[in-house]
Order: sequence, then structure tokens, then C-alpha cells
Amino acid sequence: MSYVVFCQHAEPFVDLVSILGNARRYFEASIDVLSQKCDPDDPRAKSATFSLTSAKRGYSGRFSVTARLRTHEDLAKARAAEERGRAGGMALLAERCPTVWVVEPEDDTAPAATLNLSAILAATALGPVLPPDGSTLFGVRGAMERLEKLVGPE
Repeated sequence: MSYVVFCQHAEPFVDLVSILGNARRYFEASIDVLSQKCDPDDPRAKSATFSLTSAKRGYSGRFSVTARLRTHEDLAKARAAEERGRAGGMALLAERCPTVWVVEPEDDTAPAATLNLSAILAATALGPVLPPDGSTLFGVRGAMERLEKLVGPE
């Protein structure tokens, strides 16, 4: 059930400062970093575990996020998803992203929390989101539209 967020960072790391700032500033969400793993030679997180809460809308979830280099398989999946979902131009955006964040929601995580985190990560990474079913690619607006369909408008 992994989501893949294409990221424009040249090297793989989870940009905790930007993610937390964007969540608070633009997405009505509170994110707590529960753990993070770094390489001994690089203080930037290679993976992290988050909890996300939306007190206003009443959902929450826990996620692990791992940064890695983008693969040819990632691009092939993005191209196929763009075609399936008629998401014109999103695969080209994915091609400009040399890294990805792999997002694993825990089993009891609310789908709304997953969509909220997808929007936050897409805004931070400046790349599209590939859902586990590969049905399409979407960005911030697509994630928020899906979230509103799920929980209703504010």
C-alpha cells in the first residue's frame, strides 16, 4: 500500500523542516516526527515516522516515509498512471524528479490523513503522487479534491 511522491531534491532525504512548515502553514494539519534515521555522514533524515492529525476535521494517521533515488520502474509506473488517469503532463513532472519519497500508512490510518499527507508532501517535493493502485498521478490540488470528496468541504 505504498504511495510514491516524486521529489525534486537532487539527493534522497526527507525534508522534515519544510514538511512540518507546510503542514502547519497551508494544510491545517499537525505533524509530529516520531522517529528518524540518518546516515552517519549526513544529518538529513533518510527515513522518518510521522503522526498527522487534523483536529478541525477529526482524522489522524501514522506513516513511515523513506527517501530514495528514483528508478526506471518508478517512471514506467508514472507514465502508465498518467495515461490511465488522463493526468496530462504529470509524468513529465515525475521525470524531472531525481528522488522519491515512499509513504507507508499504518493499517489503522484514516484515508483522509493519507490524502492530507499526500498534499503536504507533493507541495514540499514539487512532484506528483502515485497512489498504490497506479490509477493516476495527482498533485496538491488532486489530493485536496479527493480529501474533500471523502470528508466534505471545510
